[in-house]
Formats: sequence, structure tokens, C-alpha cells
Amino acid sequence: MLKSSWWEDSWFVWPLMAFTILTACLGKFETKPTLTDPCRLDWQKQTGIAKADLPDSTVNRGLPVLVFNIHDRLLSDSFFSSEAHTEGEVACIGDLASMFDLVLFQEAFVRPAQLAHYTKHAWANHPLFTEGGGGDWWPLRAMCNICLSPGLLMLAREQPESIYSEPYEDFAGWNTDLNKADDFFSKGFQLVKFKKFWVLNSHMDAGRGEASIEARALQFRQISAGIRRLVSPDAPLLVGMDANLRPDKGERDAEILEEFLNANGLTLVQQSGPDLIAVRGIRTDRPKSLPLKGILSDHNALSVIMYPPSRQESQNQ
Repeated sequence: MLKSSWWEDSWFVWPLMAFTILTACLGKFETKPTLTDPCRLDWQKQTGIAKADLPDSTVNRGLPVLVFNIHDRLLSDSFFSSEAHTEGEVACIGDLASMFDLVLFQEAFVRPAQLAHYTKHAWANHPLFTEGGGGDWWPLRAMCNICLSPGLLMLAREQPESIYSEPYEDFAGWNTDLNKADDFFSKGFQLVKFKKFWVLNSHMDAGRGEASIEARALQFRQISAGIRRLVSPDAPLLVGMDANLRPDKGERDAEILEEFLNANGLTLVQQSGPDLIAVRGIRTDRPKSLPLKGILSDHNALSVIMYPPSRQESQNQ
């Protein structure tokens, strides 16, 4: 009778070890239904953001929009806890979001439900991809719920008419010096139809290596295909995302962005580093970059006032 190998006898140990390592890296998963610690940061004073740069609820002036990669991807008891948000810092992000009628978050991996509850927006969408996307491989999918999320959270005062989300088919893969391990998260895009306009939220592949650059090019083409398939070519559209593009520093990045804008009839409204807002058929005002990098995230936030066209204007376009 053949003796079984140690590997065969201890096959169950490997998933357990992987789960232990993953928990050490990410921390224990958030289970509290609400945020209970208040915001204790005077982030407006620290950033120097003027009151005039934030929405005024007493003035009926367009639709305030916030686009922000909040970098909420680790818990404070993780091995990398110095990079994690405290609950109070997440409450500060919620205070900021509460000022806006439409919010597009990226990297909202850890506390999306708590943030949505805190801000009291009427509608929230945070997709999970049970099939497809980088985080959809065994045994990761069995151990890491947030890995099945693209980290996208859209909040709105208005209920949408339709909601669509799709994982990316292409990503750079395993970590190297230049590329990033985006196969640990299921990146993709949200495409949502409101009464008078459409909104797209996304977070593209990270990394500066050739594999990441080409993955982003394919991801943008996948978005364009989704827009062509679902959105009328003359329908008003707002796009907010962490594009992970640096068109000012890379010729290929500039080409990818130009191709995407031209393919969808979009005009770039605001950009800060990798983050951008673009529109089609929508009038905008007061585009801002809110200097929150190093205080509430590793990104600045973007804001704009948009003026959705009236139903008559939409029909005449």
C-alpha cells in the first residue's frame, strides 16, 4: 500500500494559511452596520478648501458631483495598518460626500455599506462580480469578499432607471516592479441611467509597465463598447473615474485618453493626476480639484456642478 505524501495529507492547510495571510494583510472584515466614530479632522482647514468651493445646500444651483478615490482598502488592524483609514476618517469622507447630490467613489472596498448609510443618499450601488474580473480565481474568491468588488460606490439623491456593471476582461496580472497585482481585485465599470442623463464610474488598471498600459487601452475599449451597446449616441453622459492615466507624462497614455474621448464624444472637464471628469451633452460649471491627498486619501477629489438638460432639450439633441 502506497503511503500518501505530506502534500496530499495536508492539502487543507494551504487554504487556511492563505486565509490567515490575507486577514493579516487586509485586517478583519468590517461587520458593523453603521459608522459610530465621528469625524475629528478639520480637513477643510488642513486642506485650505474654501467654503465657496463646496456645495451650498441653500442655493439651488445645478447638481453637485464628487469623484474621489478614497483609498479605503485596508482595515486598521491589518499588517499594513499605517496605510488604513480609521473609522473617524471614513466619517470625514462621508461628511464630504453628504454635501453632493451625485458621488462616484473608487477604492471603496472596506466600508461601502456603512458610507452609504452614513451619507443618507436615497440610492447607492456597490457591485460585486461573482464571475469575471481579477479577483475571481480560486481560492481567493472563497476567502476575500472585497476581492470580488471593483471598489466602486455610486451614491445619488435620485433613483436611477437602470443599473449595469461589468468586470474587465483584461488586466496586467501579477506584481512586478512596474505592473501591479490588479488580478487581486475585480476592476470594472458601473454604467447607470438616470432620468435625464447617464453616469459612468470606473477604476482602471494600475502600474506604469507596458502590460498595465496595454491593459488600460483594452479596458477603455471595453467601456466604449459598453457605451455603444447601452447608451444612445446623443444621450447626455457624465464620466468620472480614476483612469490611472498620466497623459502629461506618457505619450501612450495621452493617445489612450484621446481615443476614449473621441470614441464617445466626450469633453474633458477636470483632471488631477490619474483622476478625471468628462461629459457629453451636459453643461458644467466650477470644476475643482479638492486637495485631499495625504489627508483623507492618496488622491485628490474632483468636483463639478452639472446642469442636466431638460427633457425637451434631451429630445431635441
